[in-house]
Amino acid sequence: MKRLAFGPWEPDKASLTTLRDARNVMPGADGYYPVSGFSAITSALAGAFLGGGAFVGFDGTAALLSGTSTNLYRYSGSAWSSVYAGSASTWRFAQFGTLVIAATGGAPVKFDLAGGTAALLGGTPPAASLVATVRDFVVLAGDPAARQTVTWSGFNNAEDYNLAGTNQAGDQILPDGGEIMGLAGGEYGLILQRGAVKRLSYVGAPVVFQIDEISSNVGCMAKGSVAQAGRLVFFLSERGFFYTDGNDTIPIGDEKFNRWFFGRFSRTDIEKGITAAVDPRANVVYWTMPGSPGAVLLYHITLQKASYLELPVKAVFNGFTANVSLDALDALYPSGLDSIPLSLDDPTFSGGNPLILFANSGDVVGTLSGSTLEARLVGPRTEIVPGKRLRLRSLRPVSDAENCTIAVDIRAVDGDAPNSVAASSMRANGEYPIRANGRHIAPTLTIPAASQWTYVSGIDVTFEPEGGR
Repeated sequence: MKRLAFGPWEPDKASLTTLRDARNVMPGADGYYPVSGFSAITSALAGAFLGGGAFVGFDGTAALLSGTSTNLYRYSGSAWSSVYAGSASTWRFAQFGTLVIAATGGAPVKFDLAGGTAALLGGTPPAASLVATVRDFVVLAGDPAARQTVTWSGFNNAEDYNLAGTNQAGDQILPDGGEIMGLAGGEYGLILQRGAVKRLSYVGAPVVFQIDEISSNVGCMAKGSVAQAGRLVFFLSERGFFYTDGNDTIPIGDEKFNRWFFGRFSRTDIEKGITAAVDPRANVVYWTMPGSPGAVLLYHITLQKASYLELPVKAVFNGFTANVSLDALDALYPSGLDSIPLSLDDPTFSGGNPLILFANSGDVVGTLSGSTLEARLVGPRTEIVPGKRLRLRSLRPVSDAENCTIAVDIRAVDGDAPNSVAASSMRANGEYPIRANGRHIAPTLTIPAASQWTYVSGIDVTFEPEGGR
């Protein structure tokens, strides 16, 4: 018997060394785990989803926001309600104290977490499609009339953009590096241009911010591809997927999944459709691409392993569980308060638990908490015993999944035409009988949708050398 372990999915490499497919699974330390399908938590927006976010105020309550081309909406337990009406080409958000600043592609908008109201951001800020909070400043970029200019507010004042004032508000034209494509905040800022990555460091008046170049040959090709996890910022460049730690740019998709991604999607689709977010609990970066179905690329930051999903989603963003009102509780538990399994002061009802959220093709926001998706893993095409033809007798998944479908592509010569042989149904001992012979073997394991399982690590193959008994 020989165990064929399911190692990393790196489709850019030769199929002799790594998994050729890892669909609808989550990378794990010793294999892969199931992923659940989309489950709605909101009703549909009254328009096409153009961005979303969720934020927690000082009192601990959460606000889930989503925008369309004509409105900014807030979701409160059971319905969307418009909090601002105005044209927008995108909605990107950053929190500044009790305010959420939204970059719309035009005039920025503010949402007051304490009051639950929204209005144009004061202080004559520039048009912006990008926003971040850097120390005690709001930083804006993406003005269509000044694509290489970064602007920051006055100190600790989100609505002070008086460049001739005394509160350190200012701007800077970046003469090289091209259009600004992304911003990231924190103790220092990061500016991602088409051809460069730069660090924005606070040094105080009169300079206010010092701008240093991190990379002059790697930049960001799509605004929606930027996602931040602490000090790490992930993005898609012309050379593939990268991250920066504020000191260097490090490739993560080179000879792994860059060619797979660029071969699957056009440049136009990438620039218009890609979105990104980091799940803070799972330590996984999600990049979504809309389609029929849409695709979601997963990258586990710690394990440095990838996989992908096929889902009818078009966007991903970070969020929190929303506050649940008494009216919403009535809808959720129509049998009355006595039927609620939790105390009314349980944190579940007050909101604020971190989530990774998706918008589907119907402009409904939800989570991946439905039934498990159909999982498919295709192993490398390998010689179990180099130079020897083998007779396969049985296959056994190294998994707690049952009623799987298993097949092998078995060939005498690696360059032969595909020759798929399906195994029989599972026996009581967990084995799947099969009769096939050849040298080069590539197993395919499919776990049906809605199956109950927790892990899969590989396949045990029982065989004998050809000619043996």
